[in-house]
Amino acid sequence: MQNVNVDCGTTQLEISVPGDATVLRCPEPPVLDDPAAAVRAALADPIGIGPIRSLVSPGNKVTIAFDAPPRSGKPRQIIIPILLEELTRCGVPEENVTLVCAGGTHGKIPPAGLLDCLGHDLFRRFWPDRLINHDCSQDLVYLGRSSRGDYVEYNRLLVDSDLTIYLGTIFPLNWGGFTGTGAVIGLGSARSIASHHTEVIANRHSAHGDHRTQHYRLHKEAINAQIEKGTGKPIFYVDVITNSTGDIAAVFAGHSPEINEPAWGVAEKLFRVNTPQADVLIMGIPYQAVYGSTDNPLLAMTYITTPPRTWLNKPLVRKGGVVIALGRSNGEYSNLRPSDAEVLERYQNCFRVQELSKHIEEFLTRPDYLYKYQHCNAYHPIHPFWLLYENQWLIEHASKVIMAGEVAPGPLRSLGLVPSNSFASAWQMAKEVVGDNPRVVVLPHYWTHLKMQFLVE
Repeated sequence: MQNVNVDCGTTQLEISVPGDATVLRCPEPPVLDDPAAAVRAALADPIGIGPIRSLVSPGNKVTIAFDAPPRSGKPRQIIIPILLEELTRCGVPEENVTLVCAGGTHGKIPPAGLLDCLGHDLFRRFWPDRLINHDCSQDLVYLGRSSRGDYVEYNRLLVDSDLTIYLGTIFPLNWGGFTGTGAVIGLGSARSIASHHTEVIANRHSAHGDHRTQHYRLHKEAINAQIEKGTGKPIFYVDVITNSTGDIAAVFAGHSPEINEPAWGVAEKLFRVNTPQADVLIMGIPYQAVYGSTDNPLLAMTYITTPPRTWLNKPLVRKGGVVIALGRSNGEYSNLRPSDAEVLERYQNCFRVQELSKHIEEFLTRPDYLYKYQHCNAYHPIHPFWLLYENQWLIEHASKVIMAGEVAPGPLRSLGLVPSNSFASAWQMAKEVVGDNPRVVVLPHYWTHLKMQFLVE
């Protein structure tokens, strides 16, 4: 046997696993010695598009949109000043530039969060009139349907601006292979995002990590193309790869889809890990992650189901295998996610998650929830739909998905998870399914370190 420390709520827990278990951690990528110089070099020779000076004229209006926290603000603090310098040289004054925190259907970032993300200087220069949060429920323009049938409705600034520059982050995604083409999500309307965040991500062809063939990723590219067709203008992307503390390891500038392959090639080298297929997958779950705390059972479930959807060659967990997650969940919901409890009530009356579609229109338009989204930094009321759709695959693929630790059993059980009060009891349940000598893979720090793309033997 071997002892491994795994994330478990607000602390770490030492567990004992078989001596031949595979314990996976992603090595830290080396960061750039001079990231500002790398940004300038990328902007001077962008991929698939001309440099910024060829895309703007004096007096133009420019939007610079950027991935919302919790994605690191460090790259924005380097890249945005360099962009502003370049735009000034092109005759675009700073007062003609709007900064947009592109959060999709996530809650709007309060002023203190924007200050922390961008730093005091940029915040002081742009807040409040020219530093705004994207609102996925208003100030939108319909741009048609993509070639794959997606509803394409986006922030009006994409039309009103002469150029939109989008600052994104590249890392493994549980339904996309790798992130990128970020304007498709960050600046979309709730209705537009609903057209590709429900059945599309529940589709089995979205439940793997191959970014070249993955169903959802193909929809993103079709939508990006339709945005450009509808506006008559390209989106200029500046994407970074970072280490676990947000420092820049690589930077790419250019047009999508041409920018994808160079970025993917580097990301594959940095984030891809080899692993055997697991009979039992064990993972640590921190108390806080991207959407909030694991007290919310829907978020706990989402953090558990994310890693098994990031595989190449064959699933990380074999069909009929077992997943054990270590964490805590008391079954309570945050005020910042006001619609979760009601959406989960509707889910209890569905035989399959796809039946939730009949409730989408209601939650896109509910005034009480929309007020909280627009004025109280809450998530848009449609957001829990995405999580339920993406969670479905693992629940149907595995024999048991167990959450062990300080947990309220009822809320977890209602979502199809198996509650357990200890790792020992969860391990015993797993062996009853897979036998006494299972192949075990352990992810101790998936959510608190770097995400991985699993190349399964």
